[in-house]
Amino acid sequence: MKGIGKSIGILVMLFLPLTGCEEEPAAFFFHESADRRQEESMTLRPAFAEVTFPDTIPLHLAAFSDVHITKENKNLLDAFAREIAPRHIDLLVVAGDLTDHGLAEEYRLVRDDLYRLGIPWYATIGNHDMYQKNGWENWKNFIGPSCYTVRPSSLLRIFFLDTSTGSLGARQFSWLEEQLTKCKEQYKIVVTHYPLYDDPFPSIYRLPDHEERYKLLSLFRRYNVDVFISGHLHTFQHRRLGELDHFIVGSMYPGRLDKGEHAFLMLTVSSRGISWEKVPLP
Repeated sequence: MKGIGKSIGILVMLFLPLTGCEEEPAAFFFHESADRRQEESMTLRPAFAEVTFPDTIPLHLAAFSDVHITKENKNLLDAFAREIAPRHIDLLVVAGDLTDHGLAEEYRLVRDDLYRLGIPWYATIGNHDMYQKNGWENWKNFIGPSCYTVRPSSLLRIFFLDTSTGSLGARQFSWLEEQLTKCKEQYKIVVTHYPLYDDPFPSIYRLPDHEERYKLLSLFRRYNVDVFISGHLHTFQHRRLGELDHFIVGSMYPGRLDKGEHAFLMLTVSSRGISWEKVPLP
């Protein structure tokens, strides 16, 4: 009964946002498993080739989430571009829901808009990106893997995880622990779509499986992960979990702001540590 209850809870959590979706809502439940997506990701490369920056200067990273590109292509990326222009951002991280319905046309639009920013970018997959029966195929064709790492400097490694269907799965946990074990970089950042925690009271918008949440936190403590970046809530939140900085970064969609204000996260990484700043969008 425990397993059945957990499965029902995950399905409810994932299905509720689909009730207003105009594009194949039932198709969301018929996708490759998290294990299969992890396996396929090992053969793919991100849309933006990996870049390496010198350690002699601080690395400036901007993180945001939930662009929710539609065929009408309404988003806040132009406002974001104006805000980051004087900040000399080196790297962009997108924490899922690049598209609203997982359509190929939406993937093309968001990929082109991200390229136009002129800054190296890497993304993880969100639940909206899987809202078509071929959502995973579209992601692979336009964005690449959903589970991978990049090493932008000899100080930093970033781990991207796939929580798009509400669970990491056994293969992804094994892969993550293997990668953390081998990691020699001083700093570690993990990026995925669902947050571990959102509010003092449990909600359907955090990673639903409490065992997976606890297992992730255990790995983060054991291997000294510094920063966890997530999206999904269309707001900005920060909390300290032991030595871990847990962020829910802001949405780039003009609507659907759950609370607070539109904002993004800016991280500065240097040999002296990692500092962060919340940057509101006007």
